[in-house]
Amino acid sequence: MSYEFYKIIHLTGLFMMISGLMGLLALKMAAVEATGKVKSLIFISHGLGLTFLLVSGFGLLARLQLARDMPNWAYAKIGVWFVFAGAISLVKRKGQIGWPLYLGLMAIFIFAAFLAGTKPF
Repeated sequence: MSYEFYKIIHLTGLFMMISGLMGLLALKMAAVEATGKVKSLIFISHGLGLTFLLVSGFGLLARLQLARDMPNWAYAKIGVWFVFAGAISLVKRKGQIGWPLYLGLMAIFIFAAFLAGTKPF
């Protein structure tokens, strides 16, 4: 499959993962419990988004011919993936703290974007 295909899947996964996290965070900040179909949508979006990100990320590495000898920035991106995978649990338990959590997640996202854009190491 082409580099562009993997990139589209990667961005779709990013949107899904972030929308799940931010949807749950908004509900927690408003002191509303996620139940039923809303809860399912949030957690399915987050989980599928993470899956799309992981699969397409490795596909992108393969297209860049970096899959065998992954650079350090790719390992850092995998670390960021693990942080975002666990973030749903943090948001579920501590989402009422609001803005500090939002800004922390945004900082991690910006770091991941920096790694993807500059491939610094």
